[in-house]
Amino acid sequence: MRIRSATSVALLGLAMLTSACEGPVGPPGPPGNANVISFSFMLNPEALQYNGPVASVGYDMPEITPGVVEGGAVLLYFYEQGTWTALPYTFAYESPDLPAVDFTVTLGYAFEVGFLEVFYEASTAEVDLRELALVQTPRQLKVVIIDGMAAAKAPVNLRDYNAVKAYFGLED
Repeated sequence: MRIRSATSVALLGLAMLTSACEGPVGPPGPPGNANVISFSFMLNPEALQYNGPVASVGYDMPEITPGVVEGGAVLLYFYEQGTWTALPYTFAYESPDLPAVDFTVTLGYAFEVGFLEVFYEASTAEVDLRELALVQTPRQLKVVIIDGMAAAKAPVNLRDYNAVKAYFGLED
């Protein structure tokens, strides 16, 4: 009986020690998600490099890690007319004489570890992108970089920036 009560006293003491180690609750941290980052930047026309029907600019982005490339996501949106629109996005150009699309230009992107490329690509090589107002307009872009674990578990429409922002607790 004595062994049992000594063990009980020891367990009771251990329980009291661990519960007594709690301190006051600190202030809440900023909203967000440690596995997701986002930021805005400008696509400036003077930075574009032209190669046939493609005009592009590259950005060093160390935030795009091997884990992001292997199982995460890099999302890009552009801001126009009060809303964020997911890339890729295709613009159609109609002939002034006929109600038909003459050609299209896609605003898109590609990425690899440490690098993001944003580009305009015409549907035909006969288009001189330097002459299009679309390409000569500065564009506000927003990138969202999600690591593999967070992207795999996200029950959210990744093409909708407002849904991504709300789900991952991003700030503008």
